[in-house]
Amino acid sequence: MTESGWHKEIKGWGVGTEIRIGNRRADSHLRGGKRAEAQSRGLSSAEVMAREAHTDLWILNCRAAHQTNRLPVWEDPDLGGLFRWDHSWQGFAVAKRPVYLNLELNIHTGEGRFLEVTAWTFDGYRTVGTGQVHTAAAMRSWMRYDIPLAAEKPAVR
Repeated sequence: MTESGWHKEIKGWGVGTEIRIGNRRADSHLRGGKRAEAQSRGLSSAEVMAREAHTDLWILNCRAAHQTNRLPVWEDPDLGGLFRWDHSWQGFAVAKRPVYLNLELNIHTGEGRFLEVTAWTFDGYRTVGTGQVHTAAAMRSWMRYDIPLAAEKPAVR
């Protein structure tokens, strides 16, 4: 299978790629020791559970869903960052590891936004939840140099 430009970009933000663990591998090794799995498509629940044995976090390419307003993110003064993901990847309902949704990323400029999911609920085809927005620059710095992520106020879209 050919690797997408997005997948190569995200993997490159870590300090190592294609980390072998037994007969599996993680896509990227982060400076702080965590292993990341970058995913551009939904997986079955069984596949999510199997991959969680060798990864510490998920980075999901949700740019198309965000661009077509199937994944809006907004700020609530009482609750913080909220999101609704229509036609979400239901296999991730079993995920136990932290999840980061890539909302926007311009591979040429490096600018973009990610949503760190703090809680989510799957209901049929829709997922709703809470999260914190981070810039692509902050994500790169965290993955490459272990600089802690700080929450940003999301822009209303």
